[in-house]
Amino acid sequence: MMLEISLDDSDLQRGLGQLLRNARHPRPMMKAIAAELLSITEDNFESESWGGKKWPANTRGGKILQKSGQLAASIHTASGSNFARIGTNKPYAAIHQFGGTVKAKNKPYLVFKVGDGFRRVKQVKIPARPYLPMSKGGTLQAGAESRLLDVALDALARGVRK
Repeated sequence: MMLEISLDDSDLQRGLGQLLRNARHPRPMMKAIAAELLSITEDNFESESWGGKKWPANTRGGKILQKSGQLAASIHTASGSNFARIGTNKPYAAIHQFGGTVKAKNKPYLVFKVGDGFRRVKQVKIPARPYLPMSKGGTLQAGAESRLLDVALDALARGVRK
């Protein structure tokens, strides 16, 4: 008695072919990565943290970085065949992402409403409250790499599995 096994590799060949087509045309993958960057950013606004590290509290109370909601609403994405991008066009966005000192330029003081009155200062230090999922040096926040890799692998495998 002889045992003989024959394999039909047509499904494997079809799957590998689809995987190669997906890799050669990465635009859908980059679009999915940009969407995931936006999702991570929205999670940061919701949790008021960056990769699990809580943002410094603010003095006015309420949701941090969401006094008017304009910063969160201004986040946009773009993607192409070789890039996935996230950002905002708000001029004050960088000071909140990276922190820094704001100094009075055209007047002797900065004026802030505090309680029932106003406060005059020559400068104010804004702590970093990173909301975008990467640091100034391009390091992804904790957990982001895994999420982006899952999205990329799903996009590459799209149409491969039956």
